[in-house]
Amino acid sequence: MRRKTRDFGRLKLVAIFLFVAVLLPKFINANAANDLGSFAEGETGIKLCAIIDGGNEDALRFYVSSDQGFSSDVIVTKDSCRTIETSAANYRIRQYVPQEYALESVSGGTVNADDTSFVATSTGQYAVIYKNTFASKPYLHTFGYTSSNATATAVEVSFDANGGAGDMPMQKFGLNAEQNLSANTFTREKYNFTGWNTKADGTGESYTNGQALTFATGGELKLYAQWEFISREAADIVKSLASNLSDQEIDFIHDARWDNGEGVNKFTENGQDVYYFRGKVTNNNVIWANKCWKIVRTTATGGTKMIYNGEVDMEENSDGDLVPMNTCTATGTDTQITYGDKSTFSFSKDSKYKSPADVGYMFGDRIEAARMSAGDTVFVFANDVVRNGDVYTLSTDAISGTWADRREDAAVRYHYFCTNGADSCGTNEIGYIHYFGDGAYIHYLNIGGYDDIEAAKVAMSSNETDSNAKATVEAWFEAEGLDAHENDLEDTIFCNDRSYAKGALKGKDSDASNGVQNAYGANGRNMIEIDDNYHPSLDCANKNDAFTKDDTVNGNGKLLHKVGLITADELVLAGSGWTNSSYASYISTSSRSWTASPSSFVVDVYSSINTTVFALYVKMENHIHVGYVVDYGLRPVISLKAGTMFKDGADGTSTNPYIVE
Repeated sequence: MRRKTRDFGRLKLVAIFLFVAVLLPKFINANAANDLGSFAEGETGIKLCAIIDGGNEDALRFYVSSDQGFSSDVIVTKDSCRTIETSAANYRIRQYVPQEYALESVSGGTVNADDTSFVATSTGQYAVIYKNTFASKPYLHTFGYTSSNATATAVEVSFDANGGAGDMPMQKFGLNAEQNLSANTFTREKYNFTGWNTKADGTGESYTNGQALTFATGGELKLYAQWEFISREAADIVKSLASNLSDQEIDFIHDARWDNGEGVNKFTENGQDVYYFRGKVTNNNVIWANKCWKIVRTTATGGTKMIYNGEVDMEENSDGDLVPMNTCTATGTDTQITYGDKSTFSFSKDSKYKSPADVGYMFGDRIEAARMSAGDTVFVFANDVVRNGDVYTLSTDAISGTWADRREDAAVRYHYFCTNGADSCGTNEIGYIHYFGDGAYIHYLNIGGYDDIEAAKVAMSSNETDSNAKATVEAWFEAEGLDAHENDLEDTIFCNDRSYAKGALKGKDSDASNGVQNAYGANGRNMIEIDDNYHPSLDCANKNDAFTKDDTVNGNGKLLHKVGLITADELVLAGSGWTNSSYASYISTSSRSWTASPSSFVVDVYSSINTTVFALYVKMENHIHVGYVVDYGLRPVISLKAGTMFKDGADGTSTNPYIVE
């Protein structure tokens, strides 16, 4: 214990000796430094003095700025002073790193919250004292700091990851000496580093990685890492492949060849841009949920719509087990999920299409179509009808005569009639002419029980019962376990557009095949020429026809899962020909499938009244006759949600398809 006491006493003697021999002169120098920074009589401003006691620098640097826009680096050589005139208020002075000193006191002005700078608020005399915070150097400096650098620091460059990860130390540059920027070490998942910029958003001055720089004046430079997204997001890949950004350059005529605009094109509607594949492209194959799909288009909400294209190819491994090959080469019926009755809408394979309700993905009341022999009977044809209970009275805006004589006039405007030939009738006798045929028969809907044709249409298109097609697609989705991956999908609209084409029954001429009112909206847009062209649309005219799962704002919320069918309009965009089977797009296979788009009422060779749905094949069928072709299949359609990523290394071909991460 006594030895420790003696030792401690000796330590005190050593400390006193050091203080007298070493540190006391430092304090004397510090006082002399304060004298060096004194003002002459009448002098005002901010005097910056470079008192480098024991340091290696030849000069020190300060950053001075003001509210009036003035900013500058001030270089002060060793053991001298420079005065900044404060003719403008609110001058700011900041100390540079290494920050070995904390601001202890100022004569006037305001100390900033960070304790490393101060503000001169008006003209006057200011003295700023920084105190060294290292206990090993307990002496004062005026306007300066000590570091181990051999030369004055001109610029201090700091690096910001700007969304990336990692750390990069500050880099110091001397004056008038070329030096390379530090090589980037920041990383960012799914992004490539492209260089530096003085602004985070890239709108400032740009610098390359490792660029050689020379600074003539001092200052601070902060550089933000710039990043380029690796284009593996599904919708971005489609956009990056676009070669035609003007949909006006595409001729959508129904028998246009598939190579008219082949590739990826932009389609703009109501200010919304989507990008779609067209023609015999081979680079739109995708594997999602262990199934093969082909990209059809992007959606206005950033999703990626795809159509089912069969199962992933399998091969036998060394153990004799079948394992997936991650390739997609299915064709024909292998790209469909079913045929026959299960793929139809509300009708069976052997029944007739007798109601407009039969084209609904879901349907309501089935008001059946009928026809009657007109002969020489005189009828009253009216533009409107008034219902009073079970009695219907035709409006006074009417014409009369036989169907053979007056059918062209009636087709243009006068569609209501009573089958008894009178101007009023009961519920079993009120008809609405729906098809412009020959002079022998009147083709009509019996709308008894409804006020008019519009009320009848609403009843028929009410979504009360699933069609066979809807039930089959949704059951398949569950049976294949795709519902377990449903969070990958967006709740987009699958349109069963049951709107009716506008215009007279007979269309642009007397040819019944060019009729309008016997056609649904998709037929009217894509089969009836308007101003020398055809007009596919991605809008869904009625919310009731816009099938969604949960979205009841933009759609009807009637789907069990986020899966549906392709529309006729999407098929037209894809480039499938309508009248020539050789005009095939990437969607075409050797087997036909249904779309979700109703086509028209037709009369087949058996004189049966039928409604039809567009079919999807190497060509689009306008009229599909019962007893003619019924074994069509179903190809489900889904839409990957915005932000869905594809794994790197794929090119979208059938042997190297994109794979959803």
